Amino acid sequence: MDNIPISEIAKNFEKKGFYMSRDGKAKERGEKYANKKLCFVATDIEFLANLLFRLSNHEECYGVKYSHLEREGMYLGRCFMAKEEIIGKLWRKYKNHPKLMCSVQDDDFTMKFRQKR
Repeated sequence: MDNIPISEIAKNFEKKGFYMSRDGKAKERGEKYANKKLCFVATDIEFLANLLFRLSNHEECYGVKYSHLEREGMYLGRCFMAKEEIIGKLWRKYKNHPKLMCSVQDDDFTMKFRQKR
């Protein structure tokens, strides 16, 4: 599948602070997201934005976002799904992808370590 240029793909996202965000079908249906999320790191923002755009069209997707500002040449992406099982299956699919790093963040675990604002 060919990538859409970043100038075009970004039109499908809304800028929210450091992130470009897009709601998924599960959010549109009023569902909640699982407290685990897929985390991506890539150096190719166009590739990352296209991947997240495709994931946002998944029936169980709650939403996706990617950083439009790089850190040392890296861009961060997040994918929220309504079901943990889908997160696990997608992690298995992308964990060895040559263009990105993929991990699962467990928000139930990490919440107790976050700084209060």
